[in-house]
Amino acid sequence: MINQKVLLKNETTYRFGGICKNFFLLDDKKDLDNFDKYDIFDEYFILGKGSNVAFSENEFDGAVIQSKINYINFDNKTNKLELGSGTYLPDLSRFLKSKNLSDGEFLLGIPGTVGGALSMNAGCYGYEFLDYVEAFEYFDIKSKKIKTINKSQINYGYRFTDIHDSIILSVTMTFPDGDPDKISKNMKEFTNHRKNTQPSALYNAGSVFKNGEDYYAAELIENAGLKGYKIDGVRVSEKHSNFFIADKDAKSSDLYKLVNFVKDSIFDKYDVMLQEEIIFVGDFS
Repeated sequence: MINQKVLLKNETTYRFGGICKNFFLLDDKKDLDNFDKYDIFDEYFILGKGSNVAFSENEFDGAVIQSKINYINFDNKTNKLELGSGTYLPDLSRFLKSKNLSDGEFLLGIPGTVGGALSMNAGCYGYEFLDYVEAFEYFDIKSKKIKTINKSQINYGYRFTDIHDSIILSVTMTFPDGDPDKISKNMKEFTNHRKNTQPSALYNAGSVFKNGEDYYAAELIENAGLKGYKIDGVRVSEKHSNFFIADKDAKSSDLYKLVNFVKDSIFDKYDVMLQEEIIFVGDFS
């Protein structure tokens, strides 16, 4: 289904973004049949839940494609799951708990989708999404065909999956059996840790920068004296320096300026070039 003139700010946790003329919602794989009717493949962005994205305030001339394919199919004999790419990660975490399957507790606090988690290898607390993936089905935008690929056939790493020109449709995963009490304990501990260490402000998108092999981004930002630093409507969180909080009337350009200011400051002070985890989409010139 295609929606004309969607306000992109309503599709992200930061509430940033201008108008998109071509916004495609995939409720089912059959919706891909409509793609041939539109010339959308010159400029496009594939959107998950919008929890790590900042759209420009300018009009986006290309297409935004979002999967709402939401289902969980579970095989009791093998613990194998087939998941729609639009499945919400906290819902998956609770489903795994209901089946006494472990290692999905970390997903409870990630406000994203299965497709988004795959595309960036989302993770926390020592867990990474791709560790539990076996294969995934995708629509190849160049060939306009649906394909399936095993995890062993792609490159991936920390907050990185080498997937290009692909709309994720479904993901096959396996999680190990677990102890119900330990699963409940982990979920409670992870939830409490987030509440105690991360800001609860409405307008943010989680971690702004990736951690490095020998540094934590939040630690560098705090040690540089940037906690609470503000540019226009966006500030570095006083609670967690790798979270940037936006005022209600802030603009994505404010975030863009703050991110680049922090990057420059850290580079000047520590000779470290921070890498964004957040994705900027559109014209920020």
